[in-house]
Amino acid sequence: MVASTQTVLRVGFVPEHFSSPLHMAVELGFFEKEGVIVERVCCPSGTGEMTAKLIDGSLDVAIALTEGLLAGIAKGHDAYKIIGTYVKSPLCWAISVGQNSRHVDRKSLRDGTIGISRVGSGSHIIPYVLAEQEGWLKGSSPSDPEYKAPFEFKVLNTFQNMRDSVNDGSSDAFLWEKFTTKPYHDSNEVRSVDTITPPWPSFMIAASVRHLPMSDDPQRQTILAKFLRGLSNATQHFVDPENYNESIAFVQQKMSYTQQDVQDWFSGVCYPKEGCSVVSRESLITCASILVKAGVLQKEQEKDVKASVDTKYVDANVAQLV
Repeated sequence: MVASTQTVLRVGFVPEHFSSPLHMAVELGFFEKEGVIVERVCCPSGTGEMTAKLIDGSLDVAIALTEGLLAGIAKGHDAYKIIGTYVKSPLCWAISVGQNSRHVDRKSLRDGTIGISRVGSGSHIIPYVLAEQEGWLKGSSPSDPEYKAPFEFKVLNTFQNMRDSVNDGSSDAFLWEKFTTKPYHDSNEVRSVDTITPPWPSFMIAASVRHLPMSDDPQRQTILAKFLRGLSNATQHFVDPENYNESIAFVQQKMSYTQQDVQDWFSGVCYPKEGCSVVSRESLITCASILVKAGVLQKEQEKDVKASVDTKYVDANVAQLV
């Protein structure tokens, strides 16, 4: 058993299917084998909640959306840095409308009203990926005199409110992770018109600077390395073809999804084969450019990402930048 005097890493996660390897790492002893004690902290409000907890000191590590982690650092939050990649594949977002909506595909959504959980969230940022793909963006950023927003946005706070909004007609559509939304498509509460994936890894791993080399305690960095090694071993166990049935059943047990939905998701998700300590520099720079177009970041902040990604945004002493 791991000694009770060892440091406990408080790790934030979203209560979604993507978190299954993290649960597996704890429950099957992958972290224990590395000599690390992990306390899972469920963060149902997602990336915004986790970055706030990293800042106030109630989390040590967060597994969160790439765009949210990047935006937080760019806006001046220096309480954490990115140390790895958890899910290498991009998040697949469903574009949903009301059951009686006139919209039958993405093309008619231009200049429409999009329901979002909050400004700066994925539900706000990913519509700009859609607009860029469709050629609807005019101007490089909101500060550009030629800029014209491709949508109006309606802040609705909760997933339930977004579903209600497309059915009462106060918004035209909302974007949310595909498999989280699918039960509401299956029940005919809302209707899917398309899906979209952004060009960056969906989940990255951030750590509080208390555990990084600037800390007076060098053992803290070692704990992060052990954590990443245990998590990497768990993700590889999770996707190993020999463990396919075990992994499918594990997700079903955690999420109460149908077996077919889990299998469909599993066939498209990609955890990093090279291990969770690798971070793509280019992915972060690409993400920053979309955040500027969404008005989440300023042009100067995008330049800062390009110039300082190796130092300010990613801790290269823990992560392997590629």
